[in-house]
Amino acid sequence: MATGIIYIMLGVIALLSLLRLKQGGADEASLLKFLEDVPWGKVIIALILAGMLAYITWRIYEAITDPYAYGRNGKGVMIRLITAFSAVSDALIAWPASESLLGISTASKGGEPVAQRQMFDRVLDTSGGVWLVALIGGITSITAIVQFIYVFKEAYEERIDFQKLETVKRKVIHSLSYAGHIARGTILGIMGFFMLKAAFARNAQHMVNTDKAFDFIGDEISPVVFALIAVGTICYGFFMLAMGYYYDFRKGK
Repeated sequence: MATGIIYIMLGVIALLSLLRLKQGGADEASLLKFLEDVPWGKVIIALILAGMLAYITWRIYEAITDPYAYGRNGKGVMIRLITAFSAVSDALIAWPASESLLGISTASKGGEPVAQRQMFDRVLDTSGGVWLVALIGGITSITAIVQFIYVFKEAYEERIDFQKLETVKRKVIHSLSYAGHIARGTILGIMGFFMLKAAFARNAQHMVNTDKAFDFIGDEISPVVFALIAVGTICYGFFMLAMGYYYDFRKGK
């Protein structure tokens, strides 16, 4: 549910940016920086951080204990590894949330990935830094592909007992899932591509965050596609809220 709240807000901010009602900020770290100055903002950030840490813990536990009975064969182990790796995206939200609570966040409210680029610049200057950045870019790109596979195979049905849901609710969740995962996969794919470009060009300035991935879509593809991806991001948020409410923790048992 914490993940859902984040992505609903990101999609709304992206739409506001498209309508020129807000100057950027459709990025996880920028959003958390923005919340620092909102009444009860620290409380909201603390709840989001708690949710992220809880979900990361669950994903790792899920990969180890295998509650959905994927098994220990090659395919089962691969699915469980992907499950564990999916916690990386949640960690990328938990980290700036913890920085915001500690008052040490260097994120820009406008969405500029200045701090991230500076960090990756330092990494690229170290021995093996290029391969580390390339590895992160590769994992991000693979995660993007997994988003598409996950939704087209409707694998999320394993985690929701659809038989207990009314027909209308099933259709709504399916629609939210397709729109949301396609949007999220697109954003992650763009981020992964530019991270790989930054690695092989040895230039962290090529790296983009969620906000700049949106900008790339609007500038290089189409404002219409930008709007669709923003709405899809909101759908992803509502899908995650539905998942949090209907999650079946014992299905494999």
